[in-house]
Amino acid sequence: MDKRELQRSMYELPGASMAQRLTLVVFVGAWVLLAWWLLTMGGLCDVIAHSGWTWQEGDAARRVCLAAGLSIYYVRILFTEFVFLKRGVSWNEVFTIAGWLLFIVLFLGVEGGTNGARLGVVGAIGITLFAVGSWVNSYAEYARHVWKQRPENKGRLYTGSVFRYSRHPNYFGDLVLFSGLCMLSGAWVTFIVPALMLAGFVFVNIPVLDAHLRDHYGSAFEDYARHTRKLIPFVY
Repeated sequence: MDKRELQRSMYELPGASMAQRLTLVVFVGAWVLLAWWLLTMGGLCDVIAHSGWTWQEGDAARRVCLAAGLSIYYVRILFTEFVFLKRGVSWNEVFTIAGWLLFIVLFLGVEGGTNGARLGVVGAIGITLFAVGSWVNSYAEYARHVWKQRPENKGRLYTGSVFRYSRHPNYFGDLVLFSGLCMLSGAWVTFIVPALMLAGFVFVNIPVLDAHLRDHYGSAFEDYARHTRKLIPFVY
């Protein structure tokens, strides 16, 4: 799929895409229930017992915090899909996101759920990063939503609140919150998750979305892009 087709499939689909949205939230809701089963309802113990692996169930506080964090992220997905997101959603996007989040749930669930070390300072930093990233992401979407609701702003580019510092603060927020979850897991190998997300944002999502915004807003976006970092405030 070339860049123009990808742009059309990701950001220019008409319609409410209600079937796609419902399918996505059902899938992700099932993954969250899976996380709770693995982390707090003995699921890991069952898997370990039937697999012959030498894992042991990890620190209880870590397991509960991971399950709670994934649940909070799910609530944000619900608001995004049914309140904030106005564009159409493709089936390809649904299954890509659902598959990616299943990988995250299983990866963090196993690596964090079998970590017997106490949360400590690293865990506290992880919780803080998760909270900050969730706020950045949610506030960015909320502020833009409220601004777009005003009739005088119809068809205009929003550049206020945290969008002053990043053209894509929701992507930045995801990087921060998932980095927090990885720290919370206590397993450094899990940082492959934000690393892969960063690569996807830099090489796919941002170029395609910027092309769409350039087509839609023209010189207003060009001027905004010249003065605003793409992703990480003050850095990139």
